[in-house]
Amino acid sequence: MFNKCVVVFTKLTLQCISTIFSNTFNKNVLSDKTKSIIKFSFFLALGLFLVWWPLSNFSPEAKTEMRKALQDAEYFWLILSAFFAILSHLSRAMRWQMLIETFDKRPRLINAFLAIMVGYLANLAFPRLGEITRCGIINRYEKIPMDKAFGTVITERLLDVVMLLLFTALAVLLQFKILGDYFTENILQPLLLKIDSLGSNWLLYGLMIAGVLSLGLLAKYLSTHFRETAIYKKLQNLMLGVWEGIKSVKNVKNLPLFIAHTFFIWTMYFVMIYACFFTTEFTSGLGPQVGLAVFVFGSFAVVATQGGIGAYPLMVAAVLALYDIPYELGYVFGWIAWSGQTFMLLLVGFASLVLLPIVNKKEAV
Repeated sequence: MFNKCVVVFTKLTLQCISTIFSNTFNKNVLSDKTKSIIKFSFFLALGLFLVWWPLSNFSPEAKTEMRKALQDAEYFWLILSAFFAILSHLSRAMRWQMLIETFDKRPRLINAFLAIMVGYLANLAFPRLGEITRCGIINRYEKIPMDKAFGTVITERLLDVVMLLLFTALAVLLQFKILGDYFTENILQPLLLKIDSLGSNWLLYGLMIAGVLSLGLLAKYLSTHFRETAIYKKLQNLMLGVWEGIKSVKNVKNLPLFIAHTFFIWTMYFVMIYACFFTTEFTSGLGPQVGLAVFVFGSFAVVATQGGIGAYPLMVAAVLALYDIPYELGYVFGWIAWSGQTFMLLLVGFASLVLLPIVNKKEAV
């Protein structure tokens, strides 16, 4: 009874917060800083709720078994997993160097790496803040224009989406009998239902077309009547700079190496998750194909929530249950893997924040 009351109270609280967002934000009552703090608190509360809710439903026997699994875990494998993760981030820094180099200035590898790690640290605090943070760092220490740097980050994110889809397709194809139904029921069918509902709503289609045409006419009007204004020129230069950063991939000097870095980054992502399988006895006997399934579906949980807090263990437990791993043990494994990677990002991220002004001492003076 107590648990049900808490669940109802939590839902009401989240609804109230959502109402506050819609009412106060539209009236511009709060400052941008206050809005950011409230949004951060909201997403953190949601993550903590996702942590508390499944734990409250486990039986005392299951909780005892979970504690034993945590005590018996071989945590050395988390260190190895962190090593593979750092290799992937180092490769990402090298690839980012190649994109920025197309602007006739190659940043130092140490600055690119430290900027990326601080960016990951910022993403743990607030979603998508890391992209802006690392662009600001590379602008400060390497004098790379913010707009162009941000364009390269957009290119990176597009590549990440492509790689995630490729790994997802590979996981489903290799284990279609196990993952096919799960993928169809939980991802494909909901997506098709949304598309079907859009297809039957001709009014919505008409509004979308009218909206696009209106935006086109508005853009033409603004470009005609405000072309010579300072604001228009600044926005135009900003968008051109971002676009130049996005298309920088076509000017990369060594495209095969660039592609190799892209595959290496995501291979290391997979290896760092599979290394975690050896931390617990109940996952150590599972093959790489199971690690691939956990990797891809866990990645969707990280994308969907702030740093994957709360959601990642739930997704991992659901996937491992398909391979006859008890749900509560799969949940423990999800927490072990998530905690190891998050602790590494916190440790290396804060260290990078400290090291940046030290390694750039001459430029900072």
